[in-house]
This record gives sequence, structure tokens and C-alpha cells, in this order.
Amino acid sequence: MMDRSISFVLFVLIAVSLQNQVQTSPVLLWSNVDLPETSIPLGTITPLDLISNYVCKLSNEKIQLHIVAVDDLNNEDIHRSLNDKKSILADIKKTNNKLRYYPNVNEDIYRTFTLLPQSNNMKCAHIHFQIASSQTVQTLHDAMHKIQETITETGTNTDNAVVIALVEHPTGEERSSRKRRETVTAPKNNIVISTNGSCMFYAKNLTWHGGSATPGVAQGYDLDYSTTTCVPNVNSTTGNITSVNLNLVWVNQKTPSDIVHMTLTASLLGRYWYLTNTTVNGSEYRYFAYGMHSRMDTPPKYSYVCTTATFTRYDSTGKYGTYNANNKFSIRHFQFQPFYGNTSQFGPPNYCTSFFTSGIWMGITSSLLCLAILLFGIHRMMTIKSNDRYDDPKSKPLVIKAQE
Repeated sequence: MMDRSISFVLFVLIAVSLQNQVQTSPVLLWSNVDLPETSIPLGTITPLDLISNYVCKLSNEKIQLHIVAVDDLNNEDIHRSLNDKKSILADIKKTNNKLRYYPNVNEDIYRTFTLLPQSNNMKCAHIHFQIASSQTVQTLHDAMHKIQETITETGTNTDNAVVIALVEHPTGEERSSRKRRETVTAPKNNIVISTNGSCMFYAKNLTWHGGSATPGVAQGYDLDYSTTTCVPNVNSTTGNITSVNLNLVWVNQKTPSDIVHMTLTASLLGRYWYLTNTTVNGSEYRYFAYGMHSRMDTPPKYSYVCTTATFTRYDSTGKYGTYNANNKFSIRHFQFQPFYGNTSQFGPPNYCTSFFTSGIWMGITSSLLCLAILLFGIHRMMTIKSNDRYDDPKSKPLVIKAQE
């Protein structure tokens, strides 16, 4: 009875703590003057602590603040841009050491920055803040262009202190990449639906490094809903839908003549549907999830959901084929249900994050190793035997001859 009471109390405490969790978002700061360089705080920090302990440590009396807000900004995109040698963010990091990165800041950081000129924070009393610009963009790539333009305009002039803040723009849409996206009600103006209503697809935009306009440079593309189609393939014998061809047409946001034709083929095999083929402008690509090739194994009545779905160029020639990591594209807010759609909303989501993450595997491996060491020690202790031969005072003593 006592154990049940303790379990119930723990369950209630865990539920309450989960309800009170505060969502966080990353923040990037750049300044033409030296911001305090400290170790990156991995824990959650409040916007007040960020501004008080970092921005307001500057000795300047006037600071021009440039705010660049991005919809659905997350750490995954920033890390990918930092590791991509061709990205603007990697260039900014390489060419100057005035970039500061804070991975976990409370969501209201955007509002705090916009209200900074009216703030009565005592730690910032010596600074007069002026919001020089405030812009909202859809992708991190566009935000980097805005930041680069501001950095170029600022130049090496340090007479006026300039601080650029890259933050997430608050939206009502689900942001956290760790959470499953809820089933989305399907308005016909931004959801691709087949004529029979069984196939449904949604995506926010596409970022590709292999565009014809500027090869090797990340380009943003929007989906052309007027020409995009989802065509089911029906078995002539049984009359059942066995596969689906999703024909997507993406148009470059800046160069409309740059058009990407993409085809995703999903097949229903047994208890799951699989992504069996992906072609872009006639070339084969493969989908990657949690570091390996994935076929989106999903139950028939479920939709496959991923915050950022990444596809890499694949060359099937040779014994095992080769991948070209420099030729890849990513689809933001990817949700695809090729079978059993109902035209009104997607089925339950099957999220792309693997259940067993690297941290879980590390914990399991370490625990098994410690358990093996413990069991080996117990086994050796259990095999210890006491001496079964003793000297008997009534009998002839035991004599052991020592050899020289």
C-alpha cells in the first residue's frame, strides 16, 4: 500500500512538472563591440538574465538594436548552418569572433527585446537603447542575409555600438522539434489532396543546395499548389490502391524560372507504407532520419511527420552506391499521408525522431556494462570455497616439504 501511494505521488509530481515546462528557443547575438565572452549556458535562462548579464555589461551609453525574428527557429537549424561550410552563418562565425550563441532562452525573448527601450532594468540604466530595425523572415537562410547586410553597413566603425539579435518570432504554430505535431485540419488552399481524398500532403517550404540558379548556395522554394498532384495507383485485379505518386512542383522564391520537379513514391506493403523512391529533376535522392537512410515505415492510417525532412543525392552505380552530402535539400514541416486520408485532417502522426536516441543508447550501454561488472563480482564471490583440510591434533600433522 505504501509503494502504491509513493508511485501515485511521483506520477502526480511528474505530470505537474510537465505541465509547467517552459518552452525555449535559441538566440544569436552579434555586436561590433565586444560582448562578454562566457561559457555557453546550457540550462534555461530568462530574457531578463540574458539582457542583464550579457547585453547590459557593455559600457556604451547608446546601443542601436537590430532585431531579426525567424518563424520556428530551432537549435537543429542553427547547428546545421554552423556545420555547413558554405552557409552565411559559418562565414560570420569564421570571419569574426563577435557572435554569441545561447541555445535555451524562454519564448518571450522577442517581446522583451522589442520593449527594451522602455525597460526600467537597473542593470541597464546607463544604456539608452534604440531599435534601429525589426524584421521578420520565414527561414534562417533569409535571416542570415539580413544580418550580413547589417554587419556590412556597420563596418568597422565602433563609434556607435550595434547589437543584432536573432530570435524566434512568436507564432501559434507548434514549434518544438521534440513534440509530435498535432493532426492538421486541411484547408484546401495549402494542403495537397488527391481527387479521391485518400492522399494528403503538407509542407511549409523547401531549402535546396542544388538549385540551377546558384549551384552550391542554399535556395528557398515555395510549393506550387496549382500544379502539384497526388496520383494513386490502383491494382487492376483487386481494385485496391497499392502505391501513390506525389508529384511536387517547387518554385524558387527569388528566381521564378528555377523550378524543381520532385516525385515521392509511397507503396503499401503489409502492415506499413514505405517511401520507395524519390526523384528530383530526374535524379535519385534518399531520405535520411536520425543519421541513416529511412523509408518512413508508417502504419497505413498514420501520417509521417517531420519538422525538417532531409533528402540526400544518391548514385546507385557501383556495388553499394554513393551519397553526395553536398547535394541535398530539406523540407520544413513535412507531413505526408498517402493512404486512408479523409480530406478533413491527417491521421495520427508518426514522428521522424527515433525512439532510441543516442543518449538513451549511451545510458543503456553504460548500465549494461556496470551490471556485467557487478554480476561478475558476485559470481566470483559465490565461487569462493572455504578450506576443507585442517590439522587434526590427534593425527599425524600435515607436513609440506619445501623444495630449495
